[in-house]
Amino acid sequence: MIEKTLDNKKYYELTDEECKNLLKLGEEAMKNIYTGVSYLSDTETLTMHSEATALAHAAIHGEKDIVAITGPNCHICKQLIYESGLRSGIDVVVVIGEDNQIKQIPISKMMPYPWPEKLQDEKTD
Repeated sequence: MIEKTLDNKKYYELTDEECKNLLKLGEEAMKNIYTGVSYLSDTETLTMHSEATALAHAAIHGEKDIVAITGPNCHICKQLIYESGLRSGIDVVVVIGEDNQIKQIPISKMMPYPWPEKLQDEKTD
């Protein structure tokens, strides 16, 4: 991984090999890979997407500094990934396998109108 900066936010660019390993998910090629799975609901309103369950899986293990996740992602999942990046200060890279090519896109580039643009100041009592 190579740490980079874009618009004053840090993100990590993965090597092609790291991306291939991340996309496979079945192999333990990288340390701290947290898998997710889609869990479908008959009503569709309760469906859990693999991106959300992967983030939850990482959180269960105390991991908060997510650097990359596979996609493509629906807008709800993009929002979850974006907010994860806001909390950690890391512009999470979305790794997409498309037409036998690997693309790495920082989540901030997939959010043309982000909300919130930054974390709210925590209220103190």
